[in-house]
Amino acid sequence: MHELISVSVLPLKDLFSDAFHFRLPYFQRAYAWQTAEVGRLLSDITAAMRTDGGKRGYFLGKLMVAQRKGQPDTALVDGHQRIMTLTLLFAVLRDLESDPVLQERLNGFIRGREMRLTPQEAIAPTCERFVQAPGATSVEPDEDFDAASESERNLIENRNYLRTELSDVEFTPELRHALIDYLAERCWVIVSSVEDEDEAWAFLRTEEETRVDFSKSDRAKFNLLSIVPAGERTECQKIWESCEALLGATDMHALLGHLRTLKRRKQTGKPVEVEIAESYKFNVAGAGSSFLKAQLQPAAERLAALRRSADNPFGVGEFAERLKWIDMQLWVPAALLWLQQRRDAEETQLFFRRLERLVWTMKIAGFDPTKQHNRIVQLLGEIDRGGAVGSMRELDVTAEMREKALSNLRSPSFDAKHFSGRVLRRISIALGQDPGPIERDRLTIEHVLPRAFAQRSGWRTHFPTPRSVKQHAHRLGNLTFLSPEENQKADAQDWVVKRPILAGSQFLLSRRLADVEEWSPAQIFGRTEDLIRLLFKEWEIKP
Repeated sequence: MHELISVSVLPLKDLFSDAFHFRLPYFQRAYAWQTAEVGRLLSDITAAMRTDGGKRGYFLGKLMVAQRKGQPDTALVDGHQRIMTLTLLFAVLRDLESDPVLQERLNGFIRGREMRLTPQEAIAPTCERFVQAPGATSVEPDEDFDAASESERNLIENRNYLRTELSDVEFTPELRHALIDYLAERCWVIVSSVEDEDEAWAFLRTEEETRVDFSKSDRAKFNLLSIVPAGERTECQKIWESCEALLGATDMHALLGHLRTLKRRKQTGKPVEVEIAESYKFNVAGAGSSFLKAQLQPAAERLAALRRSADNPFGVGEFAERLKWIDMQLWVPAALLWLQQRRDAEETQLFFRRLERLVWTMKIAGFDPTKQHNRIVQLLGEIDRGGAVGSMRELDVTAEMREKALSNLRSPSFDAKHFSGRVLRRISIALGQDPGPIERDRLTIEHVLPRAFAQRSGWRTHFPTPRSVKQHAHRLGNLTFLSPEENQKADAQDWVVKRPILAGSQFLLSRRLADVEEWSPAQIFGRTEDLIRLLFKEWEIKP
């Protein structure tokens, strides 16, 4: 290898060892992965582990680092998201483990002579306290976490997600032990290393600047139309461009993924345009234009119609709109297949009502993306079989889904969840009023019990300690809607001052609170259950 750069392929047991002490430059990109990315990584690793007895191994991508020969100090220039997430994964596995030998082995992936990973200075204390220290992943923040950075919030939420998934009944101790071995021995990275940190950044910058900067839609268009025989290319390009004009680039690329799902009913690691080309035999004369005319164009028209909530021609605009709030794409293959079947209006209404319930419940329950996708694929099979909506088991909310959703709705940190505002809006709709989207200049979330207040405040009567405030202020039952002006007036005022502000609010969710004489822990717990009942009644789920 050229003396300027060395490239090595390493299993994680060698990457998380005394050979490397990763540090993040202070200007490194923030930790931005959320539970969707973390869930997909965990699902992909466990799926690979279960294939062929784990013989295949799993490739975790490339890292770019700066490291002087023989010295462990390593500047992590590219690969922060994966290294931080793997640190979370090892830490959670360590803290769930009862065998002290395995605990020590797992702790060795987090710290040796020093920490394997030193994050940016601003989040390093949070990372050590709630992730890296032994037992840290079971420690919940005691202080008000509202001032935390987005990176710190992602650390805590992703850590909690991994702990929930890995402590599920599906993850037996034996399966976790197999996962530990698989991560250490069969998960690999390619490490590109130079000695000078400036050189590492120069390599990364050159790679980013010289890469052809296609959008995903442009890349798919370029790749697919280049396969089409020359005589058909002009017509195919016109069809493509008319579809993209209807949908926009993001939905256009997503639609290719939906059509792949409808054709193959499974996910693979191949780029979507490769699978479309293979599935529809783009290299055969007439096949490409046939796909665009018979598959892509009708599907684009149906999806464009679904995106129009006001004049939706299928009569399901309200359901499609609410599905879009919680996830733009997950539900689309099932919706497209159903509409392709041309069912009657009443059945279509019922189908979309139950599809909304299914997708929202999976999201609230925190199901990982692969599990969500698989459920939709199974639903496609039921649509194919042509049964009545009422008999479609894949539209049902399972006991597991219900229990996990309830746990998240009752969480003492509910307001930190990414879907909290949308759930509050959905509950308000169940009451009879759509307050609209949460926007800083029009609609805000109000914490009835303030998250912080003066020492002599009347709130001290029912919430005498910081811990009691933390245990109640962030629950679903303590949240409501106010305009920015109302929110400013209410601020940290006592209940006697805040109550008439709520009574005069334009938002039904707040006006309902004005009948309460005092705001206590019992009221917060009671209102949490009341709001859950409202939501579950709307979706015909037993609370």
